[in-house]
Amino acid sequence: MGKWELRQEGVSLDNLLDVSPSGYTEFLNDSSYRNYDYDSKKYTYGDYTLNDSMLVYYYYALDIDQVDTIAESYYYSFDKEYKTLTLDIDALAMFDYFVYRKK
Repeated sequence: MGKWELRQEGVSLDNLLDVSPSGYTEFLNDSSYRNYDYDSKKYTYGDYTLNDSMLVYYYYALDIDQVDTIAESYYYSFDKEYKTLTLDIDALAMFDYFVYRKK
């Protein structure tokens, strides 16, 4: 799927705020992803699954003696003309919609 930068977020598609990208997410072919942070110049890693309607991110929280897997589910849509990926989180959140542009 390639590299994507977050460009807009909001409570609805009619009320999106422009944001400056702080990094990018790169979806790799082996169902893993990596997030790159422009300030720290570091990567974080996780896994993802993709089906007809849902994109699920899995990331890992390190505790003193265990690793917890956390999953975030999003409904997704692609717009090939504008090269955008729109995610709608499947949970209560401050922002429900996130629009990424192909890097």
